[in-house]
Amino acid sequence: MLNRRRTHQFKRNTSHTSPNRRRVLTKNSHKKVLNRRKAFAIMQMDEMAEKNESAAQPS
Repeated sequence: MLNRRRTHQFKRNTSHTSPNRRRVLTKNSHKKVLNRRKAFAIMQMDEMAEKNESAAQPS
């Protein structure tokens, strides 16, 4: 499983900045979120593939 992310400092940083900087920060963090979701989905697919392979092989 993936660990939870701590967002308190990020929210504090973004709430006290200019709109342009806020936009950049949120864009960068959103990329990280998407990459983590993609990595998690790949992990899930690998686990499912291993289960299917072990179930398909006769013992």
